[in-house]
Amino acid sequence: MDDGVHLGATIYLPDAPGDGPFPALLESIPYRKDDWTLSRDRQLHGHFASRGYASVRLDVRGSGSSGGIAEDEYTEREIRDNLQVLGWLAAQPWCTGAAGMFGISWGGFSALQAAMRRPPELRAIVPVHFSHDRYTTDVHYYGGTLHVGESVYWPTEMVAENALPPDPERFGPGWRDAWLARLRATPQWPLTWLHHQRRDAYWRHGSACDDWAAVTTPVLAIGGLHDAYRDAVLAVLERAGGPRRGLIGPWGHRWPHTGWPAPSVDGLGEMDRWWDRWLRGERNGADEEPMLRVYVQDPVPVEPFPERIAGRWWVADRWPLDSPAALMALGPGEALAGPGEGAAAPDGTAAWHGPLTLGRGAPFWCGSGSPQGVPGDQRDDDAASLCYTSPPLVEDLVIVGRARVRLLVSADQPVAQVAVRLCDVAPDGTSALIARGALNLTHRAGHDHPAALVPREVVPVAVRLATASATVRAGHRLRVAIAGAAWPMAWPAPHRFTLTVHHDAERPAVLELPPARGMLPDPHPIAEPPDEPDPTGLPVSIDLPARSPAWSVAQAPDGTVAIASEAYEATRFPERGGLEWHGEARYRVALHPARPDSCVAEGAVTYRIVYPDGPTVEARGSIRLTADEGAIRLTIALDADEDGRRVHEGRWSEAIPRDLL
Repeated sequence: MDDGVHLGATIYLPDAPGDGPFPALLESIPYRKDDWTLSRDRQLHGHFASRGYASVRLDVRGSGSSGGIAEDEYTEREIRDNLQVLGWLAAQPWCTGAAGMFGISWGGFSALQAAMRRPPELRAIVPVHFSHDRYTTDVHYYGGTLHVGESVYWPTEMVAENALPPDPERFGPGWRDAWLARLRATPQWPLTWLHHQRRDAYWRHGSACDDWAAVTTPVLAIGGLHDAYRDAVLAVLERAGGPRRGLIGPWGHRWPHTGWPAPSVDGLGEMDRWWDRWLRGERNGADEEPMLRVYVQDPVPVEPFPERIAGRWWVADRWPLDSPAALMALGPGEALAGPGEGAAAPDGTAAWHGPLTLGRGAPFWCGSGSPQGVPGDQRDDDAASLCYTSPPLVEDLVIVGRARVRLLVSADQPVAQVAVRLCDVAPDGTSALIARGALNLTHRAGHDHPAALVPREVVPVAVRLATASATVRAGHRLRVAIAGAAWPMAWPAPHRFTLTVHHDAERPAVLELPPARGMLPDPHPIAEPPDEPDPTGLPVSIDLPARSPAWSVAQAPDGTVAIASEAYEATRFPERGGLEWHGEARYRVALHPARPDSCVAEGAVTYRIVYPDGPTVEARGSIRLTADEGAIRLTIALDADEDGRRVHEGRWSEAIPRDLL
């Protein structure tokens, strides 16, 4: 790089160099290309190399086998690194000068952020499960509230992973000195995040929603209905300035070709066609297909681990659709007027008092399979909510897009929150979650400048729900469930409060359903993925015995509810001489239903690497979050060992004042 730091990359080249030069593809992520993601990288990048692309897997600065320090996620330095790498690739004799970027999660963020800078080499991107707004749709804040579980799940992984060394063989001499320097200098990112509790310049950096005009690079955006990042796909289709297509399947946080729940699709084939169109100039029609391809669930599942979700693919030639939203009025007596009835609600109020532990029916924000699964039956949460339920529908109702609920509310405390769930209620009473959303009421006018509530003052609010795609069958009922808690998504407000929903005949509470008119069943659904062997032909990695991942809910005698999860993995890599990777993660969130100050989120992650003819290294990271009425208290611990000998200990503890949180 321009500051002298060397970054580590693995380059997968086609077997026939005489057919070159080749367009280049770049994936830039911090997840250790030489051990943890090695098998996955081989399959993915090997596939693109076998299709005539130079496919490059980069460890971002301060991670894996790259030098430097990882100061934070998505820094300006990281974006500049990626731009320099793109320029370097384009200048290689084996490259045509055309490049694409892709990635899932972090890699999707990076691709979109690079596209915003419009480097001439970057001709197309494929972000998968990514975000266009780092504040509202990432693992830190949820509707202006602090995430509970997500404050420890992925952050604890990164505490431990950032403490692992560069690969001794790949990095070469000096790896140990670089490791010790990394241990001493890498900051603990969660501390920074908690110092930015509103959507300020820190979060606007790298958020495409603040500069959509800059996104003119062709985008194939991919998301999943059971993933947390699905809203970005529709945002790209609606706002980006260049050629764009969207694909939303039934999956969690996985690639489409390995998507769970099924059906998975030939996502790599779709990417191939996108690259061929924009990096090779082939007129293959990839840019002429429907703008949106989305899987419509039928019905929404409540089984925790469905192997396959019933439904079918639908398409739209444009997004957003031209049709107006369908309005359904919420009224006293738990009434939800059916579509087209448009009944204005008479005056009245409904009050919610608790419990704070409401939300256990869907305790995970982002899942990729076991142990999280998909949301379960919502009946227990419905029973503790203010529910507005329609009569049985007389015809099928297709919902595709983001619903919104407009309400008049008040609270008897200056800091409060409202949570909304949209559910499909079957004739047997089963309640399936279609979509949900939450709002810190101090953020009612925006996340940039929160303002305390005046107790008992009635204010209008709009709660936008996550992207949904479902068919509600005739005979089923639609339900809007409203509460003042969404645990363990949203951290409780500092004091217990009563949330009152006001029904005003002149300003009725309404559910705005996204229109589906203009969508059609897909006449040519994407094929399911082919059974493709590892294109590199290298030995297959071996999964070592490990306990199955699991999660559980327990209630203590005093009423405290605790949700615990654990995951394990162990892999041996024959192509690395038998190198072994071991990972263990344990998490716990807990809350008393009547005590906001009892909320706790904690995680502990251990990673161990056994290098053949080399050292065994281990990094153990832990995070614990609590809060009282005035501050959020964060404790981080980090230990690193080499061959059983401690080489580093780090301890951080800070109380960060709550900013109307």
